[in-house]
This record gives sequence, structure tokens and C-alpha cells, in this order.
Amino acid sequence: MSDKKQQYDFHKRFLRKPVEIRVEVERFQEGLASSSVNMSPSGICFDVGEPLEEGERFKVLLYIPRGKEVEILKVEARMVWQDHLDNGLFRTGAAFEKFAPGDERRIRGWLLELNREDKKPAR
Repeated sequence: MSDKKQQYDFHKRFLRKPVEIRVEVERFQEGLASSSVNMSPSGICFDVGEPLEEGERFKVLLYIPRGKEVEILKVEARMVWQDHLDNGLFRTGAAFEKFAPGDERRIRGWLLELNREDKKPAR
């Protein structure tokens, strides 16, 4: 565990779901392509090609798969921690701060669906 992660006791405060979805970080009028590592109803961990500033606020577009369709949710988030990975990417933890109407419920519902799918017995 990195020194930065040890500074933040809340790293394991919420149940995280390992999930890889397309994520786009909007900052300074540009979009940075990314993918998630894990997610909870209160935040997300993702890998991005550029460092973010500690405490920086930005918009995150979450590309949530819904069968053959994709639902795009836009959430305002704040960078909480970041580690520079050996592959040159920056693993970033961000807290969700503001949701569009209904989007917090949609995220919670989608994460619950994933948990139910994981618990289905194999046939």
C-alpha cells in the first residue's frame, strides 16, 4: 500500500465493486479517456494518462452497459488520491459530489444488479 493510501483512512469505508467500464474525465474543456478499476455508490477508482491536482473537481462521464445499449451518466467528482503507476498511468480515487437527477439511484441500482449477477449459482 502506498504512503498516500495510508493517509486516507476512508479508502475501505465503502464497498467497492471491481468493474471495468469506459470513463471520460472532463477538465479544462477537454476529455481524458479512462477506464474504471472499481466503483462504489460514493466514488470511483480509474486509470488516466495525466495527473490530476489534489482536491481538483471535474466531471466524470460513466458509460454504464445496459444490455446492448450504453447509458451515459454525468457526475461531478473530486480527486481524493492518486498513484503514479509503473505503466505511466495515474490510478486515481475520486469521490462523487453531485449527481444529475436520478443518476445516484441509477448507479446504486446498477451496482446492486452486478452483485446479484455475481451471486447467481453456476448452472
